[in-house]
Amino acid sequence: PRFAMVAPSTMRAGALAALLAIGGALGMEQHASRQRTLEAEWSRDLQAPQAQPKAYKSPVQRVRKLLQKMKAELDAEADKESEMYDKMVCWCETNEKEKTKAIADADAKDAELSAEIEARSARFGKLSASIAKTKEEIAA
Repeated sequence: PRFAMVAPSTMRAGALAALLAIGGALGMEQHASRQRTLEAEWSRDLQAPQAQPKAYKSPVQRVRKLLQKMKAELDAEADKESEMYDKMVCWCETNEKEKTKAIADADAKDAELSAEIEARSARFGKLSASIAKTKEEIAA
């Protein structure tokens, strides 16, 4: 053969190292579950061929197939993350507009209420003076 046979345990170790490098972005539980699933699948794919010589694939072909599967999974995850990012950006922009409008409305209401407090304080002063004057007139 052109390529030397690589022990399945060596291939599993390499595949596990690749999995650990890729899995950094996943959650710990998802990562562990995914790792077990991929290890089982890789072990099954990397084992020596059964008694079917025409279905035999060289170790290089099997590793290439696994890498293609991994690439497809990573592409699917990237698409999913891109979609989630787009939703988050949209939500942030919408939320920012709503909150900015709410702050502007609250500032306007604050100014309106402050003016009303001043107007009522002035009226209170006038009425207090009028009450005091009326009491003086009654007492006189």
